[in-house]
Amino acid sequence: MNRRNFIAAISSATLLTPLVGCNSEPGGEKFLGYWKSDSKYDPDAIHITRNGDSFLFTVVTKDPFGGGYQAHKLPGKLDDSDNILAVGDKRVAYDESADIIVSGQMKAHRATEAEYQAIAQQSDTQS
Repeated sequence: MNRRNFIAAISSATLLTPLVGCNSEPGGEKFLGYWKSDSKYDPDAIHITRNGDSFLFTVVTKDPFGGGYQAHKLPGKLDDSDNILAVGDKRVAYDESADIIVSGQMKAHRATEAEYQAIAQQSDTQS
């Protein structure tokens, strides 16, 4: 290898090293967005946003006693893993291979804002 190519290779490696080693993006970005549970009847709608260093977990769910849909806002924070979000006393896990979130019996796929709003509006009209 001639000297000019060697210097160019070293310079490129030196410039790229900080990009590889540093992740300036805060963890948990994969949770952000709209989600819709897989329930065929009465699906839940979830919206996860940033709230400073933590998260705001908004879930619109059907009242089990037949009272219609209700919206609940809960704080969330990353647990010991970048793929686990602690929301109240529950843990929400992110499955990267399927791009879903899972908690207990609930499984939700990414949704559009329109899908979320369609369910959220049901809670607004019943309030």
